[in-house]
Amino acid sequence: MEIRIATGEDVDNLFEMNEEFNGKNCTTKELMRSSIDSNEQEVVCIAYIDGVAAGFICGQLIRSMCYDKSYVEIAELYVREEYRRQGVATKLMNYIENIFKERNIKKFQLLTGKDNTAARAFYEKFGYKKIDEVMYKKRL
Repeated sequence: MEIRIATGEDVDNLFEMNEEFNGKNCTTKELMRSSIDSNEQEVVCIAYIDGVAAGFICGQLIRSMCYDKSYVEIAELYVREEYRRQGVATKLMNYIENIFKERNIKKFQLLTGKDNTAARAFYEKFGYKKIDEVMYKKRL
C-alpha cells in the first residue's frame, strides 16, 4: 500500500472517488486540481493498493483570531468498498495526523453522521471523542 500527499496527477482518481462518496456534480476536476495546487489550508492524501486508488482523506487547517492554537478538521475520509477492512482508513488517518503533528498542530476534529455507526466506531477506536454540539447549516 502506498499513501502519499495527492498531486495534480491524482485528480482523475480523486474525482472518481469523490463522486462515489459525495455524489455527482459536487465539484469539477478543474476546481480539484486548483485546490490541490494552491490551497495551503488543505492537505489531501491518497492511498493506492497495487496501483489502484483505494481511498483518500482531506484535512483542513483552521486558524482563528479567537484561539491561540490552530486545529485540523478531517473533512473527508473515504475508502472504496472493495478495500475496506484492509487498514486503508487507519493508514490514511495516521498519515495525515503525522503531517500536521510535524507542523506542531495537535488538535483534530471531524464530523460524521449520527447514524454512521461504522465510522463512529472507527473514530472512537482512533481516540476521537464524541462531544455534545449541534451543527447548523444554511444555504444562500
